[in-house]
Amino acid sequence: MNVAMPNFDTLVALHQQDPEALEAFRRHLLREAVDSAPAAQRPALEKLLDRIEVARNSAANPIDAASIAFHMMRDSVNELHASWEHAMQELAQLQTSLLIERLRR
Repeated sequence: MNVAMPNFDTLVALHQQDPEALEAFRRHLLREAVDSAPAAQRPALEKLLDRIEVARNSAANPIDAASIAFHMMRDSVNELHASWEHAMQELAQLQTSLLIERLRR
């Protein structure tokens, strides 16, 4: 990323003085993050960015937006955990099958 992140106090001041500028800065940072990602990851990041924007736009206020984002992250972590558990179960079954096969020889 080419843009340096301002300190917290600067961001608060920008929010108070020019909320639209802060929003433009936020969008710029996100766009830059997606654009600097490996090409193979960009479509998934674009989709995620769209989901985030839709969720933010449906929020009644900033606290609601943060709550929605938190729930999206929690759901994602839960999916990742379930996938990990499934992979570990599949691996255990494969190891068991290989062990049984060796013991039969």
